[in-house]
Amino acid sequence: MLNIRHPISLSITNLLRAVRLYQRHVANPFTMALILAFFMSAIYKPAIAQEYPARPIRMIVPFPPGGATDRVARMIASKLSLSLGQQVIVDNRPGAATRIGTEIASKSTPDGYTLFICALTHVTNPSLFKSLPYDPIRDFSPITLAARTPLALLIHPTVPAASIKELIALSKTRPNGLNYASAGSGTAAHLGMELFKVVSDIKATQISYKGAGPQVTAMISGQVELGFATTSTARPHVRSGRLKALAVASPMKSKSFPDVPTFAELGYSNFEVFAWSGLMAPAKTPASIIRQLNQETNKALNMPDVQKAFEADDIEANPGTPQAMAKYIKSEISKWAAVIRKAGITAE
Repeated sequence: MLNIRHPISLSITNLLRAVRLYQRHVANPFTMALILAFFMSAIYKPAIAQEYPARPIRMIVPFPPGGATDRVARMIASKLSLSLGQQVIVDNRPGAATRIGTEIASKSTPDGYTLFICALTHVTNPSLFKSLPYDPIRDFSPITLAARTPLALLIHPTVPAASIKELIALSKTRPNGLNYASAGSGTAAHLGMELFKVVSDIKATQISYKGAGPQVTAMISGQVELGFATTSTARPHVRSGRLKALAVASPMKSKSFPDVPTFAELGYSNFEVFAWSGLMAPAKTPASIIRQLNQETNKALNMPDVQKAFEADDIEANPGTPQAMAKYIKSEISKWAAVIRKAGITAE
């Protein structure tokens, strides 16, 4: 009997059997209809019909190797490689405030073989640059918000303030306010302070540095009086007494600084500043692939070893739905657009 369970693997033997059936039952229209249907399914079923993924996957990271976003990406990539049965290769494409890597990802084929790790710049660049070679919403399909790290407001120990209230009062005694360090225009450290200036109605002068490392070094040395930094970056310096944390920009207490109040506890509702990482794919990637990647990524983020590694860096795993990430992206774009517009921030 002719085996029709796997028409894609039609063999010469089956072909000969089909010919004999044709010769024997050529006068039977019903039999001929079955044979014709069999051959039509074999012809029109795509020869490349394979379960996803069938080859290695590229994960574009628009930052250099070694940073927090890169570490999150590599952790997710290693777990997806195991669960999907195909290697997920991290492809670092830094430069132009992440616009280079983002553009490459936006123009990649939407077949599930190109993924993209985005961060805060994904939602701030639309307000910092007059034009972008991509649309941060239209050109991407969210998969999940993967991880977040809250920022803390830090001061040098010589600054005579033991609380946010005292810091605000001190700032208002100076014509130009205090000097604060940022990791560059448009970074989380910069925007966090600009948001604080808006809600507290104080003045503060930005001293910009090229990255979080030089920024924190300047704060430790006393070149500047205060600044925002991620809790993971701040932790060793606060514990050693070289910096003092006054508040954490998260709705929940930081595990690194359980005795430091949140801004919400101090009366600044909805004051949240996170460095975050999210997983996306080019727009029009099949919904079935997005669902599969979402499920596997969420499984990875819930693994004990992943959460342990994240906690060591004070990173909060954030498994969720594509819809939740899409909502978060839109809200972050709106939130930071208002801050950037009011502060008159432009890209460097």
